[in-house]
Amino acid sequence: MRHIRPVAVILMTLSLGWASGLSQTQTVTITVNQSLYLDCSGSAPITHTVTQSDIQSTQPITVGTWSCNVDALTNYILSADISLNPTSVVNASANDFSETCTSATGNGSPTCGAGGTFGPITLGTGGNTAGSLGADFSGNVRVNLSDWDVPTPPGIVQGTITYSVSDSTP
Repeated sequence: MRHIRPVAVILMTLSLGWASGLSQTQTVTITVNQSLYLDCSGSAPITHTVTQSDIQSTQPITVGTWSCNVDALTNYILSADISLNPTSVVNASANDFSETCTSATGNGSPTCGAGGTFGPITLGTGGNTAGSLGADFSGNVRVNLSDWDVPTPPGIVQGTITYSVSDSTP
């Protein structure tokens, strides 16, 4: 019985955690369902009525603005494309529309793209924005009226600009 008692004391000490060399584990699982987020809710619908000064101005003319915020865990490219609905304006096409990127601020080293006519176009690029409010981009929406013919006013041209962000990680 003398041998049983010390063993019982050792087991009791181990069960209280006083012995060295004990370890425990904790499982950590981080799931990333999406690495890119795009918010262009600051881009209000554009409604513009052409004036005499618009027709006389150097083409293209600015008809509105756009703005988008990108939150990213990867390198990314911000792009835009336009599609036009059938129109009563002869010669109006998506090629008449263009966008410029005039501002790229925030985190992730954002830069403005060259912009240009749609098809799609690159408006901006950047990298990981974690720990910040993301990268903010903005610019102008422009249209060239020089080829348009409006046989029966009012002529209406409607379209939809689609902004997208894609992973550009090499």
